Amino acid sequence: MRQVYLRAAAEAFANLSDIESDCYHYLNDGFDSTIQARLTDTYSAKLLDKAVPQKYINKIVCTALAECQYPINETIGYAWSGNERAAFASITKATWSRNQMSDHIEFILNDMSRNAAAARAKIQLQVVGYSEAT
Repeated sequence: MRQVYLRAAAEAFANLSDIESDCYHYLNDGFDSTIQARLTDTYSAKLLDKAVPQKYINKIVCTALAECQYPINETIGYAWSGNERAAFASITKATWSRNQMSDHIEFILNDMSRNAAAARAKIQLQVVGYSEAT
C-alpha cells in the first residue's frame, strides 16, 4: 500500500503536463473513458494542423485510442495493419490509403508513447530522489 501512496506523491511533485499525465494513465491504468475523452479532444486539435480531411479526424483518433488497447505485433511494430485500422474506422481501404491515415495513427501512438515515457521518467526521478533522501 505504501508504494501506491509513494507513486501518487511522486506524480504530484513531478510537474507532469496534462498530456503527459493523460497518456501515462490511459496506457497504464486501464483505458479510462474520462481520459479517453480528453485525449480525443487533444489529438483532434493536433490533427487539425495536419493535412487530414476534417470529417475523418474523429475516426482516426478513436481508432488510435482503440488500437493502443491491443498487443503490438512485433513484425509491423503496431497492433493493427492499415487494413485493420480502416475496417475499425469504417473507412474504405482506398480512402484510407489515399489520405495516408495510418501515418496519422502512428503519429498519435508514437506521441502517446513518448508522453507516457516522459511521465514515467519524471515520476521515477521523484521516487528515486525520495528513496535516497530517507
